[in-house]
Amino acid sequence: MTVLKKKTGYALGLLLSAFGVLLLLVTLWKWWDIGVLTSPDIMLAVSESLWAEYPEIAFGVGLMIVHYVTVGVVFLIVGVVILVIRREKIRVAEEVAVTLSCPYCKNQWREHISKAQLEHMGYPKVRTLSRRKCSKCAKFIRPKIVTVDK
Repeated sequence: MTVLKKKTGYALGLLLSAFGVLLLLVTLWKWWDIGVLTSPDIMLAVSESLWAEYPEIAFGVGLMIVHYVTVGVVFLIVGVVILVIRREKIRVAEEVAVTLSCPYCKNQWREHISKAQLEHMGYPKVRTLSRRKCSKCAKFIRPKIVTVDK
């Protein structure tokens, strides 16, 4: 069993992703405000509005919508990449690979079982597991443990 641990920098990824989404939402809001999204030819209206200046969005700084779209997409991608990279898988319970055998058809298959569960059922003495369905003969059986790989 594994658990995902968030390392340092995870908050930075969340912040960048949120800021990128916010910039893209501001862009959509501005397009809705000027009527780009309701025009009959949306693609032409979007391409024309990308290069228009809107200083009221950036508190007096003359930025174009293309700047907001570019920075928003870059922040969103970088934030998601940081979120994916800054995770670590930690094993909580040690697992072992067990080869099981059907007592009727002698079919063998492998399963992963936690080491604690195997010890709890009394593995060295008890060499059968709880009832399972054999994939080959389709009978409900108590499979026998053939080998345990650590």
